[in-house]
Amino acid sequence: MVNEEIINRSIEFRRHFHRFPEVSTQEIETQAYIINILKENGIDYKTYETGIIAVIGQGEPCVAIRADMDALWVHEETGLPYASEYEGKMHACGHDMHMAMVLGALLALKEIENSLGGTIKVLFQPSEEKRPGGARLLLPHLLEEPVPQAIFGQHVFPGLPIGKIGIRSGAFFASSDNIIFTIEGKGTHAAMPQLGSDPILAAAALIQFYQTIITKFRNPFEPAVLSITSIHGGTANNVIPDKVEIKGTVRTHNDALRHHIFDLINEKSPAICDLYGCRFVPNMPWSGLPPLVNTAEWTELVKESAIGVAEVVELSPLTLGEDFAIYLEKLPGAFWTLGICPPEQDSMPPLHNPKMAPDERAISVGIGMLVSVCKHFLQRRC
Repeated sequence: MVNEEIINRSIEFRRHFHRFPEVSTQEIETQAYIINILKENGIDYKTYETGIIAVIGQGEPCVAIRADMDALWVHEETGLPYASEYEGKMHACGHDMHMAMVLGALLALKEIENSLGGTIKVLFQPSEEKRPGGARLLLPHLLEEPVPQAIFGQHVFPGLPIGKIGIRSGAFFASSDNIIFTIEGKGTHAAMPQLGSDPILAAAALIQFYQTIITKFRNPFEPAVLSITSIHGGTANNVIPDKVEIKGTVRTHNDALRHHIFDLINEKSPAICDLYGCRFVPNMPWSGLPPLVNTAEWTELVKESAIGVAEVVELSPLTLGEDFAIYLEKLPGAFWTLGICPPEQDSMPPLHNPKMAPDERAISVGIGMLVSVCKHFLQRRC
């Protein structure tokens, strides 16, 4: 479906992005590299901070596809010849692959621009990894005329072999909300606890309560995760500290449950801390990303578009978060996972791992899926 020259160029794109990763809001060189490719191929575009929206075709109908641009603060350990040259930064979530495949699809679609029968908007989105998510930056501009009737995207997935994609209709990826707060007490000598108030003890009680939110305040048939992942307080064995700082995350596939969990956190946390003479201080708004909910009609279109390109696997809901969900709150569409595990291996390092190295043979499959979905959508809507 996609010629070998475009596939080879896309591999070059991917290796460049991988060698020079840039983290959220800092995608300046990445943006410049993409713009050069767009200019070379006569593709119109506009920039929004470090993001880009490119456009090919004209008129109605209109469809959008998206790639995320940012890397992670991860020290790479892949040993690849094109490993990151920026210390402590790595494309460990596969966004280098996403950009390369969307660029490849864009070049392939540009070749048939006169026969598209509509418009394709192509988003290169910064800051997917940094909440509240770079999708909120591009969404208002995406909704300018012509407004897409649907949006599609894909994410590399180590849990599937090359040649397979995973998708499901309805809730697919989970909401992703941060828990970040401080418990303030009154420091004192550990041998005289009566002279102070112990934020560590209050933190222990609070964490226990948070686990009961999941076990006792939730329908057991509704998936949800609440994980406390970071606790910092105190520096000495004989001193009760003034404060404890805590971080964590909440994941659900149901917006009503998501809000119920945070209603309980907001209502009960100050009271629990008060029992120990301490004060609960939230350090940021809870709101993060909503659940990613695929539209049934366009999920079926993705499955139809995969015929001859990839084998479709019906996946269970995932607890990963993805800010593509922000687009799907305003536009119908679908998001799928792309297998990147070498078929000769049973498994590979997961996303966000310093050894995560997608098999580049997946690039041709990813380009093929994006091209096929765009063509099928425009043909159906004409």
